[in-house]
Amino acid sequence: MANVLIKDLRKISKGFAEKLEEWPHIPCPTCVRGVLRPAADSFVNDETITSKSLHHQEVWDPEWIQGDFLCILTCPNATCDRVRVIGESRVRETGDWYGEQYEWWLTPTMFFPALPLIQSRSLCPKEVGNRVDIAAKILWLDPSSAANRIRSAVEALMDEHGIIRYKPSRRAKPSRISLDERISTFKTALPQHAEAADMLLAVKWIGNVGSHEGVLRILDVLEGVEFLDHALSLIYDTNHDDIKKRAAEVTARRGRPSSSTFSASS
Repeated sequence: MANVLIKDLRKISKGFAEKLEEWPHIPCPTCVRGVLRPAADSFVNDETITSKSLHHQEVWDPEWIQGDFLCILTCPNATCDRVRVIGESRVRETGDWYGEQYEWWLTPTMFFPALPLIQSRSLCPKEVGNRVDIAAKILWLDPSSAANRIRSAVEALMDEHGIIRYKPSRRAKPSRISLDERISTFKTALPQHAEAADMLLAVKWIGNVGSHEGVLRILDVLEGVEFLDHALSLIYDTNHDDIKKRAAEVTARRGRPSSSTFSASS
């Protein structure tokens, strides 16, 4: 199952212009399929007091202007929840052919409710999904912490498959087993999920950087989310097996309609 959400979230993470009609595709957290659009007259963008105080300086430049914005987003589906977005804004030069032109550029720092991260959310175990949901809430404000929560979701996935966390010890309390080793055990015990295990190992490495170095960008975390989502799809999405089975049946019939097709049309 391809994660089309990631493509949208990557565009959002790069920021967007103030013109509401040019905002990127923002997925609805309620129905996932809908596109959120700014509600009429809900958009507010103000320059900060600190930014205004710098205007009198001789070397002042329009690109020094900074502000913050907020907006209410709605889905075309009337039963979906409204979403509030807040973030930072700044003025930047557009660099067109008509001389110096400037525009406000918006960078979101929080969506409430949080935007969806994975397409396989309905397939995955409860605790795995809960940890992904926490990552979704903090992604825009603290990417490194979000990466840590995605790594935690992998730990929960190992728990779900009975991969032990601790080694017994006679002399002291049990020692913790590394996530590397747990994933390796998962791969050995369930060889049909070897490809998923490789995806999970990459998620683990991104989470490690988030935990110990704190240098991750939103785009880095989204890459880990994409790997996790692919792994979950490989493990839990039974459509893969169904499609293979139906393709084999069509090949066996050499493309001829099955008897069930005739009975359905009669």
